[in-house]
Amino acid sequence: MTIKVLNVAEKPSVARSLAQVFGRQSDMQRNHNIQVFRHERVDFPQIFQQGNGVRLDGPIVSHTMITTSVRGHLASIDFPEAYGWSKCDPSVLLTPQVPLETQYKEDMQPIFRNLQQLAREVQACILWLDCDREGEAIGDEVRTVLLQVHPQMPIYRARFSTVLPQEIQSALRSLGRLNEHHVKAVQARMELDLRVGAAFTRFQTKRLQRQFVLPTEGVVSYGPCQFPTLGFVVERWARIQTFAPEDFWFLELTLTADEANARPIIFQWKRTRLYDQLTTLILYEACLDAQDAIVISANGRPKHKWRPVPLATVELQKRASRFLQISSEQLMTAAEELYQQGYISYPRTETERFRPEFQHRPLLEQLATMPGEMGELAQRLLLPGHFQNPRAGPNDDQAHPPITPCKAVDPASIGNHQQRRVYELVVKHYLACCSRDAVGRETQLVVRMGEEEFQATGLMVLERNWLDAYRPWERWSTGQGELPSLPVGSRIRPTSLTMKEGRTTPPSPLSEVELISLMDRHGIGTDATIAQHIATIQDREYAVKDGNLKFSPTQLGIALVEGYNSMGYQLNKPDLRRETEAECNLIAAGQKTAEEVVLRLLEKMQQCYRTAVQEAHLLDRAVARHYQSLGDTSTVVQEQFTLCGTCRHPMTLKHNIQGRVTRKMLHCASCSRTWALPRGIPQPKRDAQNQPVICPLCQYQVVQITTGDGYTGSGYNVCPHCFSNPPPGHAPDFRCLNCTNIECPLSLGTPDVTLFHCPFCASQGNPTQSVTLRKTSRGYVVSCTHFQRGNRCPYSIWLPKECEEVTVLDVTSNENEDGLCATCSRPGHLVLKMKFTWKRGSVPPHLGSFVTTCILCDTSFRREMEISLPQPNQVLARTRPTTNNNSTNNYRAVSTSRERGTAGRGTQRGRGGGRGGWTHASMMNGRGTQRNRSGGER
Repeated sequence: MTIKVLNVAEKPSVARSLAQVFGRQSDMQRNHNIQVFRHERVDFPQIFQQGNGVRLDGPIVSHTMITTSVRGHLASIDFPEAYGWSKCDPSVLLTPQVPLETQYKEDMQPIFRNLQQLAREVQACILWLDCDREGEAIGDEVRTVLLQVHPQMPIYRARFSTVLPQEIQSALRSLGRLNEHHVKAVQARMELDLRVGAAFTRFQTKRLQRQFVLPTEGVVSYGPCQFPTLGFVVERWARIQTFAPEDFWFLELTLTADEANARPIIFQWKRTRLYDQLTTLILYEACLDAQDAIVISANGRPKHKWRPVPLATVELQKRASRFLQISSEQLMTAAEELYQQGYISYPRTETERFRPEFQHRPLLEQLATMPGEMGELAQRLLLPGHFQNPRAGPNDDQAHPPITPCKAVDPASIGNHQQRRVYELVVKHYLACCSRDAVGRETQLVVRMGEEEFQATGLMVLERNWLDAYRPWERWSTGQGELPSLPVGSRIRPTSLTMKEGRTTPPSPLSEVELISLMDRHGIGTDATIAQHIATIQDREYAVKDGNLKFSPTQLGIALVEGYNSMGYQLNKPDLRRETEAECNLIAAGQKTAEEVVLRLLEKMQQCYRTAVQEAHLLDRAVARHYQSLGDTSTVVQEQFTLCGTCRHPMTLKHNIQGRVTRKMLHCASCSRTWALPRGIPQPKRDAQNQPVICPLCQYQVVQITTGDGYTGSGYNVCPHCFSNPPPGHAPDFRCLNCTNIECPLSLGTPDVTLFHCPFCASQGNPTQSVTLRKTSRGYVVSCTHFQRGNRCPYSIWLPKECEEVTVLDVTSNENEDGLCATCSRPGHLVLKMKFTWKRGSVPPHLGSFVTTCILCDTSFRREMEISLPQPNQVLARTRPTTNNNSTNNYRAVSTSRERGTAGRGTQRGRGGGRGGWTHASMMNGRGTQRNRSGGER
């Protein structure tokens, strides 16, 4: 029986290359518009005998190969809907207790279905993914999808660096397994990047967009890699801005040793320069008094210019920027295409040394067939005495060889201009590695005139060797050529001696070569992601790059870095990211677990976040130096609207129209601060004596929001200061009805404590959703935590308006067991009791001042207070189509009198009842979700 094997490549182009190696003839079809190749009788050692990565030479067995591909990462991680932009305090995202969801985005669904369809007809799978950590992580994603439909499928890993036939055939004889340590390392880094990026992105976006006129209405993103990258650019910019030029003076001596040789020799002053004109002048006059120069040293010695080490990714990016004027992002795109066509080896490598078994002569023989200069250089290296084994660089990732040409082609046949130039660079670098060092002779003369010494250096190149391969990019400065031979002690009359003036100049903006070097030195990103991070700071409009590939920060980039620097915790410095990369390396080496690394680094970032929140006014101050406040550019609606809690002066109500959105705000001219307001019609909040109602937490006058301007609710209170600076533990879109601060009498919210698991969600296969007690402007309600716009679980119980206060008993695992309902609780599913405290005189005397009970099983109490529980038959068909498959979220509630014991009572939608409260399970209008739900850069 022929073994059917599924082959999964990382890109469609690699899948096509594999198909060409597996056989000349193939049956190509499309599944979900994805290419699938089928080959019969592909011979290699039986797949089930492999898996340890050791080469196996026999016996040979025929296999049926089915080849397809993914497109990079198949899955992504994100936070559940309950942790959206406006639903939680960003700080909670930095806690590992907040779960992460694996998602397959819409554009990945066809690939997902294709893999699962093919998995049903094969016995094994080979992963042909890039041989780096990221490739291991993608392999784990593919494995997860395949095992969902074929749990027992053996999955193998092919190790290869080029798509040349000989290497693919070799990989088929030495199949291994996924490196689980590498998978865990990537997953840990992805989780850290998501949590840290999302938390800080939400923090700075919400805060800054509510106060300033920023150049973008999108997110003001933070990324653990992009901010240190931006920090390098801003640091160089700051050095330029703070540079103070200084005048200096120096001496220069010229000498013509042989009158027949008109070329003068220029001697440099050993002091180089002085910043005192008078001192320089005194020394100059002393030299003039001496008249003659005495030769005190004349040396000549051989000089070598070392050939380069084999090419790794970072060095390729530097050389492409310096020699070809190609950005790192363009370079990696071109190199990937060349790799997929089989022209060069894998372009993402840290290795700078060749393995001893690497065969250079066959490759040089191929390159010798190339037309033009490169072919001639390869032919010369094949001659005796010209080839030299390449030097070994310090780095080796133990996974890939250095970047080398794999196929000799005429560069003119490569249609893409950038790919052609990159291919030429790779070929020339390889030829240079195999050449001998350049040889020259350096001569040095030192003369003394008075008490001052002057020095001249000359170089004559004797053998160019590898410099010929790198023409015209690499040069060896010849200085003044070979200097004449002068005996020590001889006296020579200088041709001229001059005192010159100069002025110091500021450093130039950071070049891409310098930026790549800094990122590599400080461990920001990897060889595979450096180009991506450089592109990100440009996409976010934090920095711009000019035609000379030099970077300058934008006003927004400068403001953000200045703000975090002023806090004393410099998030733009590379230290935190360097530590993250080092910890992930330890995971990859099996020395640490992903769990302990993630936990420790998240604890450190939680402290950073707390510092940022506490010192957020420093960020505001930094941004205010570069951007106008929203209040400065907005239209006045009403003067002396409310009181400022800082200066006690009146604040002005203004609005700012941006496109179709009208943003309302309060502006204090005295403090030069602006506070955003939510949608709706704002009114100053006053008490019964017509006095301003003041928030006791921050002393700002409270604003009442009423129906209108996009808000359709019954109204609520909001403190303008707390709305932009929510108390700890609250979501960004803060209202007094959400506040759980017991010190504030305006607080209407209650801490989210799980009463029991939601039965509606559990019946639909979602047992983790909880039912909690909440206090709103309409009263107390017990409801499910699962909700999103237009798609909400209908489980809600409105409690009677006779309640002065409702609390959940403080119950922990082994304390206050009376707070647990012994009747309803079971292992893994606890049900808590509630304490109802009544308004004076609102209930019959036999109920006392309070009642502690479980509303699920105390039917007599429910009947007494006319509380009814939601039942599945209380909901009708959904009122509008939704895209969510969770049918519990498509219900609309109707009234019922079954448990209430009264007939014909109508429901009052969205309001708490009098004595005889009722169930409210209608679909609530949710808030619009942000386009980027989690925020941040990964």
